[in-house]
Amino acid sequence: MKNFLSAKRVIITGGSRGIGEATVSMLARLGAKVAFTYQTNKHVAEKLSMKLNNEGHDVMAIQADQRHRKDAKKVVDILNNTWGGVDAFVGNAGVWLPTSLELTDEANLDKVLETNLIGLFRWNAEIIPALKKSGNGNIILISSTAGQRGEAGYSAYAASKGAIISLTKSMATELGPYGIRVNCIAPGWVDTDLSAPALRGDEAARKKIEGIFPLGKIPEAEDIAGPIAFLLSDWSKAINGEILNVNGGTVLCG
Repeated sequence: MKNFLSAKRVIITGGSRGIGEATVSMLARLGAKVAFTYQTNKHVAEKLSMKLNNEGHDVMAIQADQRHRKDAKKVVDILNNTWGGVDAFVGNAGVWLPTSLELTDEANLDKVLETNLIGLFRWNAEIIPALKKSGNGNIILISSTAGQRGEAGYSAYAASKGAIISLTKSMATELGPYGIRVNCIAPGWVDTDLSAPALRGDEAARKKIEGIFPLGKIPEAEDIAGPIAFLLSDWSKAINGEILNVNGGTVLCG
């Protein structure tokens, strides 16, 4: 399986930790060339890329912000110059911040929507032309169960993730004629740094969350990385515009 994704040149935003880190590692070990972005934690990002390169994989860590189109252009230019193009984009970067409906902290609203949703439009604007040249392009956007059922206290996050589901379907229809597939992964609770305040601080709270899983276990980052690898592979070449729920059975959508 080490060549499962060979010849795939992939960009992943937010790849230095959590789901992103697990995905970078898995895709690289399956044969893909992987460029991942980080925003501030240069040491962690470079440590990950160095580890994978030392294993014999082709991985790059690039400082970039999903909110900014100029950063997307920079990353695409680097891949065009280094690898001769781009085959796939995984829009993974995101923030989970509380937003009161009374907007007591409007800065959180702006940051969530700019990072999770508006930034994807800006990155797509730079990446899609490169994918059209590939002839076999692939985009995977990361949503959430919050975008399917809502989340009290985190309405901006839920709204952004719900919009990603609609965006996936719109893009799949529009880009299909160019040979570009667009799909979406919708995780629920995942045991990562992002959810650490809720999952790793209070054992009773964790047990309560575990209780909503029919399988009795909170997924780990690798459990999300596997489905991403599948959707990037030729094994899923007839799947387009799909919302793949990877949530341990906590939200069952038709």
